[in-house]
Amino acid sequence: MRRLVAVAIASVLALLPCPARAASSFGSPGYGDPPGWCTNFSDMWIGKVVTNDPLVGTNPERETFYGFHRNPGYDDWYGFFYGDFRGAPGDSSGWVKLLHEDYPQHYHWNFGDNGWAVHGHVKQYIAYYNWTFGGQCGGGYRGSSSPPPYMADQYGYPVVDIYVDAVAPYPPLPHVTDVTQDSVAFTWDPVADRGDGTGRDYFVAGMDHYVSWLTVSDRPGQLQYAVTSSPRVVTLLHASPQETVCFHVEAVDRVQNATADQVTCAAPLAPPPMPEWTGARSRTVANPAATGLVGLDTWLWLDPHPSPITVDETYRGLPYTITATPVGVDWDFGDGSGVRFTGWSGFGIAYPRASSVSHVFEAHSQAGYAIRAHVRYDVTWTATVGSRSFGPYPLGTSTLDSVPLGYPVEQAQPELIGL
Repeated sequence: MRRLVAVAIASVLALLPCPARAASSFGSPGYGDPPGWCTNFSDMWIGKVVTNDPLVGTNPERETFYGFHRNPGYDDWYGFFYGDFRGAPGDSSGWVKLLHEDYPQHYHWNFGDNGWAVHGHVKQYIAYYNWTFGGQCGGGYRGSSSPPPYMADQYGYPVVDIYVDAVAPYPPLPHVTDVTQDSVAFTWDPVADRGDGTGRDYFVAGMDHYVSWLTVSDRPGQLQYAVTSSPRVVTLLHASPQETVCFHVEAVDRVQNATADQVTCAAPLAPPPMPEWTGARSRTVANPAATGLVGLDTWLWLDPHPSPITVDETYRGLPYTITATPVGVDWDFGDGSGVRFTGWSGFGIAYPRASSVSHVFEAHSQAGYAIRAHVRYDVTWTATVGSRSFGPYPLGTSTLDSVPLGYPVEQAQPELIGL
């Protein structure tokens, strides 16, 4: 009876997930079945359960986790304890031996029972050293006083490799969202996390947060530092065009894998200099065409009508587009009088329609009056930073003169046609 009770107790204790007492002092990067892979005292039911689950706050390390899983990869085998990896990441020499119990039932021991997350898949290269009465490590019995290794009397020692997320998320790409003459704004697009390994070993912990801040030339420290769960817009106001503003952002996943800080820089835009406007000018046209008459309306117009003028140039290393848009005309009729028009009506209308611009000359001039139009333009500029354009911003006003018209005016003389 005592023997049956002892067997039952041993069977129950074997189900309890506990860490091994000692780590391997040998091992090989080959995993699987390394010669000389032996440990001492691998009684896995002694001690307190520890998890290396990366998402559990009490874990001692992040590389792997420890516990019990009901199915390590073969559908009909249950009762594997996971090992605790105590070596450096990527080093296979630190695996603690694992105990395998092949029970009729698996008793549903798994990570989920403890609220832990399973982060990987047991590798299929599992080495067993039981039933060999010494195995590759030589003879000996567990608990004896002879030197290690002690392996032959254990139930089984699979070498298990668990992949967890050891790779940083995809790097966020910061970009400029707005830039003016005294401010710069930045943001970034959300990114996804990525795991380590391939196939069934692939695990992604998931995105956790972003860290972002600004640095400015000639200013110390980090500005507007923040940890956020999603992208944000970061704006620096009251900046000078002489300052370079750099935006930094890092992406961090749930196991604290972080990208290097991704950086983009910009400066507040300095207005470009006013260009020298060149190109064809409008001609001043009148009707009557050749000679005007004193006391009669003379219709005037510009041909062609003024239209926007665009100049592309590079200033301080950035491409600029400067646009002059006609907004009105100041007419000078050459006889000391003039008129100011706002809008397109000041460009006049070509004959035979009645023009919106007309003038009555009060005296004749054989030499002709010099009629000209001063076309007023509002000037704006747009700058391109990266692949985005910003603006338009006002640059000022400019005036372009039309080609003047020398216009003689004669005095009308009455003539007797007949009696």
